[in-house]
Amino acid sequence: MQFRILGPPDLFDEERRLRTPLTSPKQNRLLGALLSRPNSLVPREELVRELWAGRAPKQARSALNAHVSGLRKSVATAEGTRGARARLVTGAGGLTLRVSPTDTDGGRFCLAVSRARGRCRTAPEDAYGILREALSLWRGAVLEGVGPHGPLGAVLADRLQDVRRQALELLFDAALSTGRHADVLSELREATVTHPLCERFHDQLMLALCRSGRGGEAIGVYTEARCRLTAAHGHTPLLRARLEQIGAQSPELSAAGARTPVALPPPRAPARRGEARPHRFVVRHIEREDGPAERSALGFLTDLLSGRELHTGGV
Repeated sequence: MQFRILGPPDLFDEERRLRTPLTSPKQNRLLGALLSRPNSLVPREELVRELWAGRAPKQARSALNAHVSGLRKSVATAEGTRGARARLVTGAGGLTLRVSPTDTDGGRFCLAVSRARGRCRTAPEDAYGILREALSLWRGAVLEGVGPHGPLGAVLADRLQDVRRQALELLFDAALSTGRHADVLSELREATVTHPLCERFHDQLMLALCRSGRGGEAIGVYTEARCRLTAAHGHTPLLRARLEQIGAQSPELSAAGARTPVALPPPRAPARRGEARPHRFVVRHIEREDGPAERSALGFLTDLLSGRELHTGGV
């Protein structure tokens, strides 16, 4: 039997594929509070504060006992009376929920992410599969539908959401290492919207776009994210480094496993006599070890966005 909180809380019998929903929002909050400290006694005072947000009824102890009894009945329905007695243990001044990490979807998720992290560099294909399966455990927000979280539920939700963010970073790394850059583009875009201050997601999106032949869009991601991230963090080392790779047409942007290399503007044919010459950007006198250099339009834009001092000219 599994205690599920990555979505609407419930108890799930995996053998019979039966779901036992909890009967009230306060039972959901109670389950979240107990799972925030699994196998540890949670004092009654904290459970009261969790369920009633500091506005406890006069008979708070009796009301809490009623919700504990309701949760115990739900566990008995899913796992039998003996299982309920073993799971929910009343102690001096509090309550303990006895579970192993594999008894909860949150615990399974964290174990899978830890396992995938160890394989990301040596076996990215394996890591990708592990993370895809782990992320499928999420059916919605943590403790979805319980209303405002109490202190314990909020800590639990924040902790699991942070591990989910880490899992997505690892998933995208594994995807980029195995040529799946085009497959995760939409998920990367969603991740940059959900986590607008996560520089790594923007960097991964830039790389995925480059490997999908969309270098110009990658520069657009940089321009949109730069001001916001600089205001929040003071600097954007990942994005600046990625932009420099684009300007230098680094092999990293079309690494082994990428299906298509980064798309750069094709060279223009020389103008014939009597024809108007097309306008192009030329960057002259850039300070480099090998002397002045002439750059393409993309190289010009890269230097401009990087904040380098430029001198433009030429038609």
